[in-house]
Amino acid sequence: MKTPFFAIFFTFSATLAVAQEALSIEQCRRLAQENSPLQVRKGYAERTASLQNETLKRNNLPRIGVNAQATWQSDVFELPFDIPSNPTPVAIPKDQYKISLDVSQRIWDGGYDKINAQQYVLNSTLTAAQTDVDVFSLRETVTDLFFRVLLLQESERILLSTQQTLEQRLRQTEAQVALGVSLRTAADQIRIQLQQNRQQVAAIRIDQETLKQVLGGWIGRPDGAFTLSADGLAGAWADTGTSRPEYAMLEVQKKLIELQDDALKLHLQPRVEAFGQGGFGQPNPLNFFETTFEPYALVGIRASWSPTDWGVSKRRSETLTLQAMSLDAQRASLDQRIEAANRKDRGDFAKAQALLQDDDAIIALQEDIVRRAEAQVDNGVMTTTDYLAQVNLLTQARLTRKTHEIQGQQAIEMLKARNSE
Repeated sequence: MKTPFFAIFFTFSATLAVAQEALSIEQCRRLAQENSPLQVRKGYAERTASLQNETLKRNNLPRIGVNAQATWQSDVFELPFDIPSNPTPVAIPKDQYKISLDVSQRIWDGGYDKINAQQYVLNSTLTAAQTDVDVFSLRETVTDLFFRVLLLQESERILLSTQQTLEQRLRQTEAQVALGVSLRTAADQIRIQLQQNRQQVAAIRIDQETLKQVLGGWIGRPDGAFTLSADGLAGAWADTGTSRPEYAMLEVQKKLIELQDDALKLHLQPRVEAFGQGGFGQPNPLNFFETTFEPYALVGIRASWSPTDWGVSKRRSETLTLQAMSLDAQRASLDQRIEAANRKDRGDFAKAQALLQDDDAIIALQEDIVRRAEAQVDNGVMTTTDYLAQVNLLTQARLTRKTHEIQGQQAIEMLKARNSE
């Protein structure tokens, strides 16, 4: 009764697998990058830069302020003599009041707004570049998960092939037992081997589904309703150089440093603005002899300029130069780390390719041994136990070859994931 159940179960599983979407390694990497929650940071950065630049544009509009002031002072201005034509002496009140409307219009800011606008754009670009760096790291994570699942997927296929062989052998043995030419023990030994094989398949399927759910979480398919396709896997790595977002991020950081250095030169630029003030005061702020509430107004142009900052800009410029040199050191360190990882993967690929040649030879010999063992079992020369041992060796040889094949493919794809966008 068990055998038909497993046959139905495996047939259903195979049909379900066919219905599921087959994803390639490139699709998985692309989906992981597209579905990363970090991608929203780019939109936030762009919106922030847009708002900051809108704020900068408001600097070109007039600044308007309303001011009011009431004071009492212990002493006031007095003339040291009397005015002959004015018999009533002028008494400036000690309590004074003033309300005014102040308006100013910037004429020249030394170029600060232009520098700030460029900096806001570069900050947005830097955030996008940092996001690309963080998201790019998913490529290696997803590549590793892809091949772990793929190895389990291929191992399951090999074990199912072995299971078909054992089931066929079991039917032959049961027929021999029915004819009395073989012992039931031989059939039971094959059943035990079949059960152990099914246990391996069940364990592999559980591990496979677990890893698929982990992978699905990265690529936006948390239900794991997909299979993996080996199509499109790179056969060898063509060294066309390294293209990684870290380099773009370092370039943006350098541009920001250069922009900050340009901004230092603006500290010595003059600022010019037009201004006006109008209001009422008691006494008139422009004529203390008018001691009642009187209107007043003034307009003009003012400028501010600091001809020297006592070497502050120079020292800050030297600091920025050191920061730029630090970025060069980071780039050199990145080159070193990438090249070390690349050398390891190239070595792993070369080792896997060398092992595959031996694997093919071992499988060919072991297949021949199993064919001879089948004939020997049928002729009563070899026991079923010895035959099953040879079948196990063939299964292990096939699993080993598939492992080496996938390890070689993984080494190449890790190179690809690490070095290209």
